Amino acid sequence: LKLTRRDFLKGIFATTLGFAFLEKKINDFQLKPNSSQDIDLRVTETSISGEKGYINSELQSNFELFIADMYFSGKLDFEERTAWLAYDLVRKETLIAIDPDSPMQSASMIKPFVALAFFHKVSKGELEYTEQDKRYLRLMIQHSWNTATNKFMQKVGGFNKVNELLHDNYPDIFQYTEIVEYIPEGGLTYKNRASASDYNRFLTALWNGTIPYADEIKYFMGLASPDRSGDILPITNVFHKSGTTARMCGDMAILETKTENGLCAYTFIGIIERDESVQAYMKWKRIRVGVIRDASTMVYNAMKERYGFG
Repeated sequence: LKLTRRDFLKGIFATTLGFAFLEKKINDFQLKPNSSQDIDLRVTETSISGEKGYINSELQSNFELFIADMYFSGKLDFEERTAWLAYDLVRKETLIAIDPDSPMQSASMIKPFVALAFFHKVSKGELEYTEQDKRYLRLMIQHSWNTATNKFMQKVGGFNKVNELLHDNYPDIFQYTEIVEYIPEGGLTYKNRASASDYNRFLTALWNGTIPYADEIKYFMGLASPDRSGDILPITNVFHKSGTTARMCGDMAILETKTENGLCAYTFIGIIERDESVQAYMKWKRIRVGVIRDASTMVYNAMKERYGFG
């Protein structure tokens, strides 16, 4: 019996996910929560599922094969974990999902969440939104300035208050998010975490305008260079925030295109993380950014076909 490369990669990928799931279950068994306020670190049973269950589609299947190939080509190390999620905002359908509910290192991807916490206080009349705040928001989101992020956390009352505010007021969005530290000097933040599904719910609320100052947050996210969104057409607008450390590389984005058949809008989230810092950081970052770009391009091409543009 001869196996095709496709069948081989599918088998290996399923085995890899099986071991990853087993490892998570062992860790869950060994680690006891410190208090009743600890966030539930649930793991999706299948690892490959959307918010409405298993995704049985050609795009999902091809995407799984692509990720498997990234491992076997050496572009991803086997000790690295990934999470992926794409969601059609117009048709309200999950497009692809791999391990969407696992909390992952967030790095700078947490910054739009901090902006929401700030704007929540503004909407309640507890803080003012000044011209200086606008400049700092631009520095925080477009230029990813860590000092600005810490300033906004302090305005809200500290990182603990940011975490508490988001969970208390937006529990349907922030189900797996943990904001437990300021961004340390040098930007080497590893403790703040969020899941791909949390990013997706945030982006969906942002796009629907159901969170305070959604247009303002979206505006600043639209200023950042969409270098991780892959090969996209000039007619596509991208609203995103990336994050990178020596242990994590990721991006969350809304991609929006006006077509002859109506509006095409969807989210794309890709996260790659590891436990230990890499030595050759710039090379590691370049390769992982390339993986995220290629993954995003795969979904973008599927959306071009779905909505008939390009």
